[in-house]
Amino acid sequence: MTARCRHHGAFTLIELLVVIAIIAILIGLLLPAVQKVREAAARLKCQNNLKQIALAMHNYENANGHLPGMAGITSLGFSPQALVLPYIEQEALGRVIDPVNQPLLLGNWPFSALNPVYATVAATPISTFLCPADNQPPVNTTVHRLPAVGGNFVTAAGTNYMVCTGTGLNPDGSSRSGDIRAMTDGLFWYGSRTRLTDIADGTSNTLMLSQALLGRYNTDPDPPTGPRRQAVNAGNHRPLAPGMGVDPQLTATNYLDYPGRWGGRGSMWIWGNIGTTSFNTFLRPNDPNPDVTAHGNGFFAARSNFSGGVNVALADGSVRFVRDTIALATWRALSTRAGGEVLNDF
Repeated sequence: MTARCRHHGAFTLIELLVVIAIIAILIGLLLPAVQKVREAAARLKCQNNLKQIALAMHNYENANGHLPGMAGITSLGFSPQALVLPYIEQEALGRVIDPVNQPLLLGNWPFSALNPVYATVAATPISTFLCPADNQPPVNTTVHRLPAVGGNFVTAAGTNYMVCTGTGLNPDGSSRSGDIRAMTDGLFWYGSRTRLTDIADGTSNTLMLSQALLGRYNTDPDPPTGPRRQAVNAGNHRPLAPGMGVDPQLTATNYLDYPGRWGGRGSMWIWGNIGTTSFNTFLRPNDPNPDVTAHGNGFFAARSNFSGGVNVALADGSVRFVRDTIALATWRALSTRAGGEVLNDF
């Protein structure tokens, strides 16, 4: 008896194309879900970082009687972030920092140089200071040239988490161009020693920290990303004012034609410089207008890569997600420690 050959059916080209199309559709449906899961995980990690830093601020205040200051009486000292290292399980790095006997910068500005004692510390990335949603490299060698004239660039590690210096306004509501050389309406300024008991508005209604995107580490004009990662440098167009800020004072829009850019946002966690480790609420979160700086002053917004808003830490240690659509008056009211504003839920 002759055995019959059985022919097994094979995929036709059309059937194969249909299968490939179905797989592509399934992948297309899956990717957004995966992306949402990743963003949710990154946002949770970011909030946890802010929570740790806020609690470290509380522990510092409990041990020292006041919150860590923003540099010294000028911008030449340590950041609040640097001073709380022992309270975020960074005791080894924290022991190196000695503000009394070893200043951060040596010499008079603008010829100051980074104290060699801190070269290694300043270049060390700290995971608690970095938001996982920011894809900018945390270490840079192209921003801080100290001394300012003829010196070498400093290798520095950055931070995404900024302390709040208030609204950037004078008590009468006029602009002070973000100048923090004198007491601000927020929790931090140069030489501040704020106590939690100084917060008359309530710790649950007062911003302590928020996030920002790391700068591009260069000073080249870059219109596509400038509003998010680079500040407009208006210093050549405005001299320092006799009092606070510059003359004329900065506003939200009148600097848009200036070509200069500054890319040092968040670029040096150890340094208590206004544009490097702080933010104010003159602009909304993720404001479409760029940050602006002039002579060490400026408006520096809270910014993130998260959809629709930024994470913040309040002075009571709680963490919230604030929408970009928040009313500007409410956003500014949140940044004052004793403004007397009445706030509804935000």
